[in-house]
Parts: sequence; C-alpha cells; structure tokens
Amino acid sequence: MADDVQRQPTWLDVAVHNVGLRLAVRALSWAYNWAVVREAIERDPTVEEVAEWWGMARRTAFRDQADFRRAFPTLESPAAIYSTDEARATMRRHAEFGHKLDRLGAEFRRRREETTMRFSQTRVDT
Repeated sequence: MADDVQRQPTWLDVAVHNVGLRLAVRALSWAYNWAVVREAIERDPTVEEVAEWWGMARRTAFRDQADFRRAFPTLESPAAIYSTDEARATMRRHAEFGHKLDRLGAEFRRRREETTMRFSQTRVDT
C-alpha cells in the first residue's frame, strides 16, 4: 500500500527535470541569495540589489537569475520557494548574520586604520 503513495516533487526535482543538475543548483542558489536579501531589505529585491548585497558581479547575478527563470519558468521570483513562515524566519536569521558580519568587518577596518594612523604618526629618532 505504501508504494501507491506518490511523493510531491521537491523544488530541486523540478529544477533538475527542467535544466539538469548543474543549472538547477545555480538556480536554487540564486533563489537563496534573493530570499536572504528580501528579508534583509524587507521587500522584493532587484537583481542589482542582490548582486550588491552579496558582493557579486552584476553580470553573474543576471546570469543566475536567467538560470532560475529557465529552471522555474512558471515563477516570477523565488518568493514561492521561500513562502512559509519557517523559511522566511530562516532567511531573516541569515540576513541578520550577514549584517553582523558587515558590522564586524567595518569595526575591523576602523581599528586597522587607527593602528596604521598611530604607527605612521610615531617618529623614530636616530
């Protein structure tokens, strides 16, 4: 009896069926990147915003978005993939972690600059 039950295809199953494994992984990677940025800026992001947030080349972002569209031709955006409250909460945590890393990086750069300035202002008497 259990064999009669058909499982629902996953998003990966759909993407692999449509474009193959390599492009499916790229398409789902784009979906993840887009979803994290959506939670970070609290609205649907543009391709340029996704590229900027992740520090990727604009051209790469457009290429990944095109792969997403080929893998999921019926979806306007990755929103459907990350539509559950649980998925959105996870993406929010990932976005918050990204913001934390940005703050830590800024603090590191500030301290390094202060150290460099102090070092350059020190005179060595000979």
